[in-house]
Amino acid sequence: MDPNDSLLGHLATRLSTHPENVATEALAFILRRHEYLRRAVLRFMESLGAPPPQVVSFTTQRSEENAARPDLRGADESGAPVLFIEAKFWAGLTDKQPVTYLHALPSDRPTALLVLAPEARRQMLWRELRLRCEEDLQQRSPFDVGPERPAVLQMGPQKVLVLAAWQPFLESLQSTARAQGDHASSENLNQLLGLCTREDTTAFLPLRQEDLSADIGRRIYQFGALVDEICEAAVAAKVCKKGTSGGSRMSYWRTVQIEGHDFYLFLSPWRWHTLAETPLWLEFPSQTESWNHLLEALSPLALRTPSMILRDPSNSDTPLIPLHLKLGVEHHEVVQTVVDTLRGIRDLIVAKSA
Repeated sequence: MDPNDSLLGHLATRLSTHPENVATEALAFILRRHEYLRRAVLRFMESLGAPPPQVVSFTTQRSEENAARPDLRGADESGAPVLFIEAKFWAGLTDKQPVTYLHALPSDRPTALLVLAPEARRQMLWRELRLRCEEDLQQRSPFDVGPERPAVLQMGPQKVLVLAAWQPFLESLQSTARAQGDHASSENLNQLLGLCTREDTTAFLPLRQEDLSADIGRRIYQFGALVDEICEAAVAAKVCKKGTSGGSRMSYWRTVQIEGHDFYLFLSPWRWHTLAETPLWLEFPSQTESWNHLLEALSPLALRTPSMILRDPSNSDTPLIPLHLKLGVEHHEVVQTVVDTLRGIRDLIVAKSA
């Protein structure tokens, strides 16, 4: 059966406000039934370069002592959590993801947090996961970030963070089920693959009540106001000079002159959706002849992991800097954090010109 014709995929997006929960329960149902499929999960992780933990059982959405609540909890023979699986489609990361989940895993044995996501979101989500891990490490050092492997981040001698796309993960399990002659499990996996394929490829998902809540409208309005407030605060701090403003069908911008270069401070939902999880962006000047000089001056940003210099493929590969907003703080601190980022950008340009 073509996974695009999946009944589960059709029903989950219409009868459930959270398709991730449907996917979690479906995956748990499949893994609980057969040990060979649980072993297949570990082989899949091993194929990505992640040392597999010793999992003997799975439960769903059980809270840990530090309030972590992973979608799937894999335990070893002693009952200790050794593998968390987090099912993601398009819902954002919670405040506790991934750092609190990683802290909930013991450090004296092989453990892992496996995040499953649509292929279309994988690159953007990997950036956000890495940023959150690195921000946590600046505050405390319970583990070390080691050498990176594709989709795998070493978080300690025996602890890893793994990000994988749904399709190759489920296809690897389905291949194992077929090799076992287990047609029922193969079909169940095909149904789940259909749901994940639908979430990965549907351009406009069915609207849910929360998509139309006043909170979303208020936030979009506030993000637009942040563009103005950040510009005014940066001008007052003499970080930049005031410029013009404008907008398009799906964006709002203000120009900010930094050391003679007219950058654009953008509210851009499209970039938020496709490039990195932040609504605000600093776009390079429209004068392309200045790009090489600015890219050289700002090369320390490009060398960060993940890189803080991105390109917009929809706009002639214009260089961009994602302006990440600080979470859980008052309004003035959100503004000040972005102003500080702009100040750091100015200082790099000044240092290059000196």
